[in-house]
Amino acid sequence: MYNVLIVDDEQEIRTGLKLKIDWAGMGFFVAGEAKDGQEALDKLEDTAYDLMITDIKMPVMSGLELLKRCSVKYPFLKVIVLSGFDDFHFVKAALQCGARDYMLKPVVRSEMKEIILKVRDEIDEDRKKQTEHSDTQWRLSQSLSAVREQLMLALISDEGEEHLLPLRSDIAMLQLTPLMNEEALIRFLCVEIRSTANRFETGEGQSGLFRLAFQMLSREIVENSRLEQAVFAFPHPSYPNIMHYLISSDTAEESEDRIKQLAEQVHETLRLHLKVETVIAVGELHAGLSSVRQAFLSALTAWSRSQAGAITQTIYADNVAYPAEKLLPEVEKRLLILLEDAELDRFVHTIENMLQSRKVSLQDIYSFMLRVVLLLDQAVTKNGLPIGQTQDWIFPITQWSFTTHQSAVAYLKELAMIVTEGIKRSRASGGTAVAEAVRQYIDAHYMNEISLSMLADRFHINTTYLSELFKKQFGSTFSEYLVQARIRKASELLADPNLRLADIAELVGFANASYLSSVFKKMYGVSPNEYRTQRSEDQIR
Repeated sequence: MYNVLIVDDEQEIRTGLKLKIDWAGMGFFVAGEAKDGQEALDKLEDTAYDLMITDIKMPVMSGLELLKRCSVKYPFLKVIVLSGFDDFHFVKAALQCGARDYMLKPVVRSEMKEIILKVRDEIDEDRKKQTEHSDTQWRLSQSLSAVREQLMLALISDEGEEHLLPLRSDIAMLQLTPLMNEEALIRFLCVEIRSTANRFETGEGQSGLFRLAFQMLSREIVENSRLEQAVFAFPHPSYPNIMHYLISSDTAEESEDRIKQLAEQVHETLRLHLKVETVIAVGELHAGLSSVRQAFLSALTAWSRSQAGAITQTIYADNVAYPAEKLLPEVEKRLLILLEDAELDRFVHTIENMLQSRKVSLQDIYSFMLRVVLLLDQAVTKNGLPIGQTQDWIFPITQWSFTTHQSAVAYLKELAMIVTEGIKRSRASGGTAVAEAVRQYIDAHYMNEISLSMLADRFHINTTYLSELFKKQFGSTFSEYLVQARIRKASELLADPNLRLADIAELVGFANASYLSSVFKKMYGVSPNEYRTQRSEDQIR
């Protein structure tokens, strides 16, 4: 049985809905009633509901506000909106807020039954998917530690706020403590084991057991220390001989102390129990969840500069002299200019000369490639190119797939070709296509909360570039256009005498009726009520 919550300020309506159809026969149970949105939220706190039927106009809290809150707090709750207003804007607003369907009063039994059955099928399908997802997760990781490790891999595999948003709740749910405080400073530490005895190559079974022992000891080091709440240890499938530590701290000094303490314990423990040498690479200090991937990559980059051979050593990213520093500032500036001028051949020739001009180790090649890829990403951002997932360009490099400078140049040329072609297309269109897509999005979602940074993330465009491009294309700033779009819609809704000004303000995205009135008068020279009166008089004439 699926639980149903009926929300309406009229007892007669609620009773009628309960008696209108055979709920039990369709697999539902009316488990609760509420007379307004706030009472409905209280009910949802106490009981798990699968379906909610709610009126739009109610005291205390409207149905639209209830829908907005439920879409955030109860994303799997199916909602059907009930209203006496046969108005497209109400329908659109309700659907934008997460409603699955819309019914008009008085409710027709056959129509209601059809909608309820359709929603039941959706709930059945959701339950099936949730079960399949749970089974898959259980097979992949049968312990909380394994699930946390999977989450950690997801966090470092992609970047961007849009990707991180759905993972934030997982961080809290799984108690991944080093990342629960978003204001904390974070740092990654890579630990690689090396041995002259070739114990990693003596056989697949033996090497697998040895690495398993390495991973278990690495986790035990954290569990047996006083750093368990601040440090999380995890392996990465691309680096079988490395364990990674995420370290969280409140201050830079505290971070240094924890790094020093952990590094000493790692060196001593692994040498004592496994008889191996350890290479520890310490990444740069970063702040916030959004920079977790950059922090991880800085530790990998530091590790790539370690001295070859079975030598115990500790490398700090801040103290590593990267060959790619030669890109700064003159060569880097020249490379950026070549990219923006779409001079692919000259760009490739320049980086090829830089690699061939000296003897380079594999570590030198990978460090150089990382810096060039970051430069390409900078060109993408600067020019507002709609190229998604540029962060994935780094991972083939970190997997140590390039053993010669020729293979490295070939890969960088492939990426540079994508960037230069994108710049050519952008220059040819003058950014018109992107600007128009943004404008259409605003026109379709004007009633929602929209910001320039959100649009920039959505369309993979630099915020400043988008602001300038939008004003150039349409003659007004993003904020001005959004307000104008909302006011235009408000003027259309004023034609309906049944709509209060507060209802219109909510439907078009204004915080309150007073703000709507103020902006409306600035644009039209009259108040909304005066505009409504004039329009009614014109229609009579």
